[in-house]
Amino acid sequence: MTRFPGPIRAQDPAPAPLPLLSVRGLAVDFDGPRSRIWGPPSRVRVLEDISFDLAPGETLGLVGESGSGKSTLGRAVLRRLPLADGRIVFDGRDITHLPLAERRALSRDIQMVFQDPYTSLNPRMTVLELIAEPLIVHGLAPGPEAARDRVAELLRLVNLPPENIDRFPHGFSGGQRQRIGIARALALRPKLIIADEPVSALDVSVRAQVVNLMQDLQQELGISYLFVAHDLSIVRHISHRIAILHRGRMVEMADCDTLYDSPAHPYTSTLLQAVPEPDPRHRRGTPTAPPPAPRMADLVMEGGACRYCRSCPKVADRCHAEAPALARQPGRDRWVACWEA
Repeated sequence: MTRFPGPIRAQDPAPAPLPLLSVRGLAVDFDGPRSRIWGPPSRVRVLEDISFDLAPGETLGLVGESGSGKSTLGRAVLRRLPLADGRIVFDGRDITHLPLAERRALSRDIQMVFQDPYTSLNPRMTVLELIAEPLIVHGLAPGPEAARDRVAELLRLVNLPPENIDRFPHGFSGGQRQRIGIARALALRPKLIIADEPVSALDVSVRAQVVNLMQDLQQELGISYLFVAHDLSIVRHISHRIAILHRGRMVEMADCDTLYDSPAHPYTSTLLQAVPEPDPRHRRGTPTAPPPAPRMADLVMEGGACRYCRSCPKVADRCHAEAPALARQPGRDRWVACWEA
């Protein structure tokens, strides 16, 4: 199998358009437990060797159990976390080591939609002030009143009546608040939106409306999404490709139909078996037990072994000795990190 290609360089031939976002070998470390009370904390690698490309107008879904590193990856791409290793290229520009001033300017092109619309909006600010704030910060409007027409246009774009422009967030439902958050993210006309569990805090009846809205905006504005979620049914509905994360490593990446119809990694199969299916004729065999929750000691002491080997039904001796790299299957646009795939 072919290893993931190296970082994009200016001298490399480019027969196809360059991706909007290119991540190579990304790694992130957090502080771990201390060996003694006053000793330095150990370092825990929470993301390791993450590589992928995201094309303009494409949605890449990031899926995995809690603690797999999905939200951490989104924050790292946004350059809100220091990198232990790797490289990030956005729109042809290396943003791996940007100073603070340039990171602030980067937010014009990369925005984020947060998980909880109840806490992501300042309750003391009106809708006008909330959506106009990024325009003011980046010098595109002197004040909220000067941006009123632009804010009204954004509200129409997310299917909210402009008459609500002077109301406060507490007067809206959860779905309406998330639409306000999306409107605020669109204020600077970004090229990429990182959506961190944008519908998990909403009622089931509202989730489809918000997801359909995001798809409509993508078709109209050409935005790319990095869509973080744990609900595989929603991810399949909105994503062009899906990447599966397990304990900080990417174990599989493929287009939606390929991944759902014939998962190659055992962990992907376990996740898909956990998706509720009301029609017994369409269920995926007998569900297997979910893998055990990762402990801090596991992440610190596992060394070079495959991080799924303790739960994998296909485990072999090589899995305990060496972690497989994310590699492309011959003749297929599928990337798998498994010796037995």
